[in-house]
Amino acid sequence: MPVAFIPFTMHASARHDHRRTFRTDIERLTDGHLRSTPLDVIRSTNTQAVFRGAVPKGAHTATDASLARYLQDRLASENIHLDLSVSIER
Repeated sequence: MPVAFIPFTMHASARHDHRRTFRTDIERLTDGHLRSTPLDVIRSTNTQAVFRGAVPKGAHTATDASLARYLQDRLASENIHLDLSVSIER
């Protein structure tokens, strides 16, 4: 059975204590460190980035806030610490 993917836009900001690693973290995200969640960078600076992506549909895609929490938890497990805001495309 095919899995439905939910498209979203994600704004990521460097946390003050992780600014030195921000560019590396962005590269890691676009190199596939979030399995089953493809991400493309739309634009980035040294402290902020905007991505477009898609994630398999599930309980975590019910709201923008639940998806942001889900992605932050997944990133933290990869030792990537960013402040996120997410907008699910409906």
